[in-house]
Amino acid sequence: MKQIAILGVSYFGSAVLEELLEMDVDILVIDKDREVLDRYRDAVSAAIGMDVINWDALEKTLPKTMDAVIIDMGKNIESSILAASYCRKLGIKTIIAKAETEAHGEILGIVGATKVVFPNREAAKRIVPQIVSNLVLNYLPVGGNLVIAEVEIPESFVGKTVLELDLRKKYGLNLISVRSEQEEYRLFSPDYRFEAHDIALVSGTEADIDSFAGRLEKEGSSKTFMESIKQLFSKTKA
Repeated sequence: MKQIAILGVSYFGSAVLEELLEMDVDILVIDKDREVLDRYRDAVSAAIGMDVINWDALEKTLPKTMDAVIIDMGKNIESSILAASYCRKLGIKTIIAKAETEAHGEILGIVGATKVVFPNREAAKRIVPQIVSNLVLNYLPVGGNLVIAEVEIPESFVGKTVLELDLRKKYGLNLISVRSEQEEYRLFSPDYRFEAHDIALVSGTEADIDSFAGRLEKEGSSKTFMESIKQLFSKTKA
């Protein structure tokens, strides 16, 4: 099961959190605002009150095994920069930070953010599918319930042709194009045989793409995650 931490629940952070609450993921929320923590305490795996720019406390509280961290410190630019730097220092691979300005975004990228976004709800909708599925590389809502996405072909597809897989019939998806590690997007024929690491550009409804990418599949028990959170938090209190 994916483990996601949200550091700071301002506008963008709350938008991402609301999206994540609809999915089968473990969520850790860290914020100084007690009202924010009380609002989400029963809905998330853990809600901890602390200052994220306190390096010692963050190191003890934030597991290094997190799949992704979302940083939204509101308009506190300095705090978001420090938080991104600390997360990189912890070795977290996916660090998504909200930027207030282009310059702020540049600095976030320099200090450790792997993806910088600007505060709007549409950004949250585009980011979340990439966080919770290893197969989704890009995700673009284009209106109504239609989505265009870049999806890595699963291992079970390797060696099979477009015709054999029949994505439209079996998954409700339209295959727009295919690219490989060696080639960019190109025209394909029904007898094209998928190779390892091929990327498919597909269109379909949100639900169909979610199902195809395994976004809602359980990937394991959350027990280990919860136990690690409690253990780390008890050390912080001590």
